[in-house]
Amino acid sequence: MIEIVTADHSWTFDRTNLLLGECGFQRLDPYDNNGEFTFADSIREISDSDLIEMYSIVTDTDVDDVDAYIDTTNSSLWKSGYVRVFLSHSAAHKQFIGHVADELAVSGIHAFVAHDTMEYEEPWQDQIEHGLRTMQAFVAIIHPEFLPSAWCQQQVGWALGRGVPRNAIRYPSDPAGFVGRTQWPQAAEMNDREVAALILAWVSRIPEFSDQIVVGLLAALRAADNYMDAGATAKRIATIDTLTQAQWTELAEIYHTNDQVGRAGLVRRALAPYYQSHHQTWPPEQPTQTEPS
Repeated sequence: MIEIVTADHSWTFDRTNLLLGECGFQRLDPYDNNGEFTFADSIREISDSDLIEMYSIVTDTDVDDVDAYIDTTNSSLWKSGYVRVFLSHSAAHKQFIGHVADELAVSGIHAFVAHDTMEYEEPWQDQIEHGLRTMQAFVAIIHPEFLPSAWCQQQVGWALGRGVPRNAIRYPSDPAGFVGRTQWPQAAEMNDREVAALILAWVSRIPEFSDQIVVGLLAALRAADNYMDAGATAKRIATIDTLTQAQWTELAEIYHTNDQVGRAGLVRRALAPYYQSHHQTWPPEQPTQTEPS
């Protein structure tokens, strides 16, 4: 059922009836005090396309965005709850890109890599288009083979057309066309983990994704049951510049309650300079426990 009351309460009874009439549905009776015929009754036979159009009008959301959300909800290509990043790359470097995607997965980012993400027995081009249609962000890894690839250039064009957050990493080539006007980072000397950290740092600075990334990393650090995992997660946290005070407090609490975190040299090496660069006390003080009221 469509929610017909928005945050500004502008969907009055008369306006709702106007919407129903304009869309070809039976209007509500203003004298029906018992609710014998409701909004849901009026649109009971509505088609999917008309429902999407009506939803876009009511919520002031572009129809394409509604379609993309529905596609994503029904999609098995993306992991639920992860930030959806399409990694555009040359097939010649698919192994390297696969390692980058594996590193990103630990941080709550699902990187669409065509040779790894696509499902068997499904048209491969349809799946690539689906990934482009439902991605939340786009990253191009510009190896020399990227530039002459028609497929890679079309993927860049798709990202520009959709207007999603986008990044390009020179490895070592410069991107061509419209996207080439920006000075993108150079990563030719970086390994897969360093490239993943570069992407994570960028994604984490995007307001709509930053909190989602931090929540996932803090949960991973809390759950770490060995010093190696704790150190790797702490190193990823140290690339993020958007922690709120509540998240700093949670990080301190994890430091003091998880022995694999507080006693790990790898964690200290990652977090000590991170705390200092953000003017936070190191080692972190144990958060004060408040008594329940």
